[in-house]
Amino acid sequence: MRSLRSPFKELSDTDYSKFRKELLRVKGSDRQKQFLKIVRDTAAFLDHVSFIPTDGMDDPALAPERMTESEYKDPPASTEQTLYTSWDALTPAVACRSTFWAKLTIEHIRAGRIESVYLAANGGNLPGGAERVDFVLDDTTVQGPKRIDDCVRTVLRRLGGLPEVRGNRSVYVDCPFARAWWRERMVNQAANGNAEMAAVVRTVIRTNQTYWEKLIDRIVFRNSTFGSENIRNAFLRALAQFVQSNPASELTSSPGLQRFCRRAATYQGSRELSILSDGELDSLMGDIVSTT
Repeated sequence: MRSLRSPFKELSDTDYSKFRKELLRVKGSDRQKQFLKIVRDTAAFLDHVSFIPTDGMDDPALAPERMTESEYKDPPASTEQTLYTSWDALTPAVACRSTFWAKLTIEHIRAGRIESVYLAANGGNLPGGAERVDFVLDDTTVQGPKRIDDCVRTVLRRLGGLPEVRGNRSVYVDCPFARAWWRERMVNQAANGNAEMAAVVRTVIRTNQTYWEKLIDRIVFRNSTFGSENIRNAFLRALAQFVQSNPASELTSSPGLQRFCRRAATYQGSRELSILSDGELDSLMGDIVSTT
């Protein structure tokens, strides 16, 4: 049970979880096929999800302008900054909820900012959501049921994350709106008003999708070292500055990032980092990253 109710509107946790569970019960089922046909039609999609009850009272702001499919799927840095500014009233307690982001994504569809079929887009040879849905629905091969299931899962991940499979990591990584908010929050915290620092932090955390996923995994979910905001901020500043000066460094790869995380955690095991000043942490993280 949640101890605090969100002031913002979100889908009912119980009902939305049941909706996802039933949809994913059988790969390639008629239910999944019908759902993808509905996703192909924005009006039908809005009608389909309108039966999921909602909680909360307030409507958060929407993106100020209509987004293209590519801009929604992988927003450029400027778009992520605009989205974060629109949602500056959010708290981490709300922003980690699949139910909140799913509701917000639905409202963007309702307002015409995005189309429901955008949710199915997943790169590869069929980058567009419409093309992908049409392809998997026409697929009569033995791989057909899995491709249909994969497409349904993509829709749910884009909508608000798929916590049944990957826990809350899916919210941070798979939902474009949530990912934009969390990335820009980290940038703003680490930069603390320094525009030049914000630019280099933003660049490194946007290296690629896998890099962002490993960063979230290591500094949010796995490693208690980064539970302290000042340690996490110093870590990101040191990483960003080193990569800026050494663009060919292995720290631009996921394995290099993970080594830096492990080394920082080792230092936490030998001394209490959270009591150090920001200047001391910056110096220490700078020393650690230069020897990683």
